[in-house]
Parts: sequence; C-alpha cells; structure tokens
Amino acid sequence: MPPVPRVPGLDGRQLRWADHNEERRLHVLQAAIGLLEEQPLGSELRVQQIAERAGLVRTVVYRLFNNRTDLNRAVQLHIVGMIRERLDATLVLSGSIEEIIRSIVGGYVDWVAEHPHLHEMAQRALGDGEPGELDRAVAQLGTDVSSLFQAGAALLGHDLDEEQMNTLDLLVVGLLGQVRGSVNQWVRRPDRTLSPRGLTAMLSRWIWYQIDGQAREMDVVLDPTVPIDRLASGAR
Repeated sequence: MPPVPRVPGLDGRQLRWADHNEERRLHVLQAAIGLLEEQPLGSELRVQQIAERAGLVRTVVYRLFNNRTDLNRAVQLHIVGMIRERLDATLVLSGSIEEIIRSIVGGYVDWVAEHPHLHEMAQRALGDGEPGELDRAVAQLGTDVSSLFQAGAALLGHDLDEEQMNTLDLLVVGLLGQVRGSVNQWVRRPDRTLSPRGLTAMLSRWIWYQIDGQAREMDVVLDPTVPIDRLASGAR
C-alpha cells in the first residue's frame, strides 16, 4: 500500500498515529486475504472472522474502515495490486510476438490458478452501484495493452491513424474480455481437465489468430516466432 501522505499541520504524534493506523489497515487486509484463501470459492467473510484473524476487536476494524463495503473494496484493491504486480512485468516488447502474448496470458492464468478465491473476490459486485475493482483494473489494463500494441506497430514502421487506433482499442477490449471470461469458466469448474499451461497455450493461439487477422486487414504480415527487434530491423 502507498505510504501515508504527509499532511501539512500534523505534528509528529499525529503522523505516528496515522502510520500506525495504516499499518493496522494493512494487517486487516492481509488477514482477510488469508481467510479468503482458506474458504470455499465465493464465501462471504464476516468482519468478526477478519478481526479475530488480525488479532483485533471488531470495533477497531470499523474504526479503520468506514463500513463493510469500504472494507470489501479495500480488500479488492489489495488483490488487484497483487495481480498488477504479476502482470506489469509482462507488459514489455521483448521476445517474439507469441512469447509476449504467452507471457501476458500466462501471468494472468497462473495467478488465478494460484489464487482462485482472491480472483473471485476481486470481481464481486459490492452492492454500492459501483463496479468491482477488477473491472476497473481491466479497463486500465486495456489502455496499457493498447499502448503496448501501438508501440509495437510503431517499432515495425506502422504508425496507426485514428481509425486504426480506435479499432485496436476495440480489439484489445474484446481480447481481454475473452481471456477473462474463459479463465472464469475454467477456474470455477470442479473437474478441470485443462492445465494452466494448456489454457495459456489455447488462449494465446486464439489471441494470435485475431491479431494476425487484424494485421492482414492493414496489409501487414507478421511472423509470430521472430523476435520483435529482428522484425523491426527488417521493417526498416
């Protein structure tokens, strides 16, 4: 979690108290994460359970969070931070196109396979009329992936016009929705016959077919097995 901002006018004791509260908030969130990992998929945790795991009384938890929804949203944000930490390392133009796709998809699939309960919690509607934090994170991820694709196109000597960028944005939204929907169906099945590696390979192939089809509409033919830097040098 980010450090507590230093607010002008607060004395040293107030700052120490703010730091202490932030540490206790993080402790509560980590307790909730631990409980979620142990419960059946989709379980609803009680504040009392979380408080006991954190070694606090329930009234202290409610002093640290405005209400139950505020606590749940903070848990979701913490989980989303864990997912982004895994994915951010994959959003680089390094290796071949198929390796880049497999790295991004594999990072997500592997994380969900390791933490299915946390993934389920992160996308849960909290009843306040706002989307779950995973929905918001996917929207931001779409922007990041679109930027990666644009950078890749520019590296290969194809500067996209506005219409092409709009098309690319829609393609990315579709790809992310496809991956997320497929992973959700897969992870919720009690009898998974497909391994995380197999699912990653299948989704990566589907993504490549769609990227390849869109590229060919722009009269661009790509070899997914050639490293990006070699493709770029050949495009010059």
